[in-house]
Amino acid sequence: MQEQTGSIIRWDDEKGFGFIATPAGEKVFFHISAVRGAYRPKQGETVMFQLGKDAQGRPTATYVRSESLAVDNPRIRIKPKVQVAPPTSPATKGKPRSVDSVKSRHLREHAIPWHYLLLLLILPALGVGDLVVNYQVPWGILIYVVASLLTYYFYWDDKRRAKRNEWRIPEANLHLWSLVGGWPGAFIAQQQFRHKTKKASFQIVFWLVVVLHQILWFDWLVMDGHWLVGAFAGSVR
Repeated sequence: MQEQTGSIIRWDDEKGFGFIATPAGEKVFFHISAVRGAYRPKQGETVMFQLGKDAQGRPTATYVRSESLAVDNPRIRIKPKVQVAPPTSPATKGKPRSVDSVKSRHLREHAIPWHYLLLLLILPALGVGDLVVNYQVPWGILIYVVASLLTYYFYWDDKRRAKRNEWRIPEANLHLWSLVGGWPGAFIAQQQFRHKTKKASFQIVFWLVVVLHQILWFDWLVMDGHWLVGAFAGSVR
């Protein structure tokens, strides 16, 4: 198959994928598994590649190499491990960490801060309870539960797609389900799967959604809906 020339315009070394720009201005997806060479790809690097298609028929680079390929090192296709600094105290210096300590650290990394979530759920829980007790409207609970379960699933599925190098779920869809009421599920999924937690633009929108829900229920409980709810009702009329 004939090789083409292109330039790497985006490379995410942690996730192991990026995009190549062709001279014609097209963007071609490629994964680290298709790279051959002595070092991992670098953004801005000129490469030679062969164009193919993935399982869904979408264009992707099936073979990528640097212009001056001399030797292929298979180790470059293995995700680099984060180096952990050894303990510096005199008592523990030079001693390997126990298996239990490694496991406990791994669990802490994926622990869910339930106390933060419970604090965020105080106003929504009081507001939904007020709807049930004073207005006999139980659908508020149902919306939060169903939306949170669906949102949790979508985060899990998006993380799975990222690992499999498949097309991702649009971020707008994730935010929409959080806005509908699934933000508790989104919070749990973000912490458990460590998904979307480092992208600042995504986190800003997510927390704006959370704050909006807090303001909505504060308005409902404290101001009898005269502020936010009243303004929304007035705009609809």
